[in-house]
Parts: sequence; structure tokens; C-alpha cells
Amino acid sequence: MDVLLNVNNQSNGRDKLARLVQYASRLVWHQLEKKHANKYSIERIKGLENNLSSFRKVLRLGRCIDISYAALNTIHIQDPFLRMSLTVSKIAHALFLYADHIVWLTRSGFLKTDSEQWNRTANKFWLLSITANLARDVYEILQVLQLNQTTLLKPSELLRGPVKSFDVNACIKHLYAIIYCHKDIFIDTIKNSCDIFIPLTALGLTKLNPSAIGALGTVSSLAALITIVKPITKLVPA
Repeated sequence: MDVLLNVNNQSNGRDKLARLVQYASRLVWHQLEKKHANKYSIERIKGLENNLSSFRKVLRLGRCIDISYAALNTIHIQDPFLRMSLTVSKIAHALFLYADHIVWLTRSGFLKTDSEQWNRTANKFWLLSITANLARDVYEILQVLQLNQTTLLKPSELLRGPVKSFDVNACIKHLYAIIYCHKDIFIDTIKNSCDIFIPLTALGLTKLNPSAIGALGTVSSLAALITIVKPITKLVPA
């Protein structure tokens, strides 16, 4: 209960909780639809998903300014690749939120613009932000692999040595130890790997059904919640 209260006390925590239920709802209603369940129940769950989506848009109002300001800090990172990837990610995320604000204001009747076009623009910036985050994850993974060079990570040594000398159990244990010691990289990679398919599908670049999107969104939301509950698992600098 203390963990739930701690998460709920943070605006970012409430957003992630709402996101978790939102994508879980999409997974549930699509599964019920496939099983030809009661239409009234399906519509209620769809309504819950839509309401949570609107709630999150309201919750994020103005955050594009915060994230734009955060980009001013990332341009001072010494590592050139981290500086580039994090700055691009921040700027793209800020532009995504700005476009998302326009979508919400249009659909609420406050503005008169093409909401579908703005929605596509928002998804393009979201995709760019996630791509930059994934590039950073790959960079972090390569850095870790360079520090943990073993036969598991060096195929050339496997080809030169006898197959019988390769200890699978030792390699699995070593891999587990690496993941355990770098949970922040592992969690961030899982989150971004799941998230990237959401804007890709929204833009028509991939064709995943609502169940798949709901499952991916649920997993990425859980990963994000873990970093809020246990800040030590959050990849820094962020």
C-alpha cells in the first residue's frame, strides 16, 4: 500500500498507472471481441480506455516545457553519443507532447485544426524519441559487453575452440550476473523495445492488432513503474 501511495503522489506515477490500465483495457476488450463477448461489456472497457487516454493528455499539459528545459542539461553531457541521443530524445519528446496537446485541444472543441494530421505528427516525434532512446540503450549494452568480454560474447573464440570446452551453464550464469548488475539498462531496453511498436503501428509502418499493442503497452508501463518504485533501476543520465 505504501508503494502505491508513493507512486500515486507523483504526477508521473499517476500517468504510468493510468497508462498501465489504459493498455491493459485495450488488451482485454480486443480479447473479448475475438470471443464474441457481450457488446455492452466491450463498449464499457473501450470507454475506460478512451477516458484514461484523455485523462493522461490533461495530466501531461505543459510538460513539453519541462522536457524542453531538461534538454538544456543534456547538451552538457561529456560523452558525445549520450549527449546527442539524449538531447534528440528530449527535443523529440517535447515536440510529441506539444502536438499531443494540440490533438486534445482540437478534440475537446477548443481549437479547429486537423486532429488526425496532428496525431500523425505526434506519433512521428514519439517514434523519433524512442529510436534515440533505443540507440542509447544499444550504446550502453556495447559498453557493458566491452567490460565483460567472455567466450559467451566472443563468437570468434567459440569457432577456434572445441565445442566440448564451451560451458553453457557458466555462460548463462555470467549473462544473468551481467543483467542483474545492470538492471537499469535491461529495464530501459525492454521499455523502449515495447514502446516503439506503438507509434510504428499508429503510423501504419507495422500491423499489430489491439491485443499485441495492449500487451506491449502494459509491459512498457510496468517497466516504467518499476523505475518509479525503485529509482535505482532508472538509467542515468536520463
